[in-house]
Amino acid sequence: MITGKKCYLTGVQPESIEQLRQWRNNPQLRKYFRTAKEITKPMQAEWYRSAWKPSVEQIDFEIHELETGRLIGHCGFYYMDTIVRKAEFSIYIGDMSFRGKGIGSDALRTLLKYGYEELNLNKVWCEVFSNNAAIDVYRRIGFVDEGVLRQNAFKNGEYLDGLVLSLLREEWLENNKKQ
Repeated sequence: MITGKKCYLTGVQPESIEQLRQWRNNPQLRKYFRTAKEITKPMQAEWYRSAWKPSVEQIDFEIHELETGRLIGHCGFYYMDTIVRKAEFSIYIGDMSFRGKGIGSDALRTLLKYGYEELNLNKVWCEVFSNNAAIDVYRRIGFVDEGVLRQNAFKNGEYLDGLVLSLLREEWLENNKKQ
């Protein structure tokens, strides 16, 4: 278990995969994901099997609200490169009653701390679509714009840009000195 100020992260448990699948299929969330198709139960079971194979390329976590222990979301690192020491992150708060309360920011900060301190990453990055208000959260945490993948997704009848943001280890260390 990795503990933050408002949440804690744990490995994905078998009893949680159906809830995670339902959140992934929620149209209010799915519009932010690269994969637009609905996730079936067999697809989710295969994801779970692959997520637990020993891998240096991916690590997944459940997000739990600290006070109650309630499962509220998912996050992780993907495309990890141990030579360059970089990884892409992904995060979502699936339980809508916990959105807008700073728990997602805390979960991301907790994930970053793990990435920089335990995994020895030098760079964490993401691609976020231009329709996602989380861009402002990522920038407040310290992520820097690297570039724009123009019209990189097609969602709800419109093309969306993919914004690539990153946070280097030295920037993260500097930001944490201020807090």
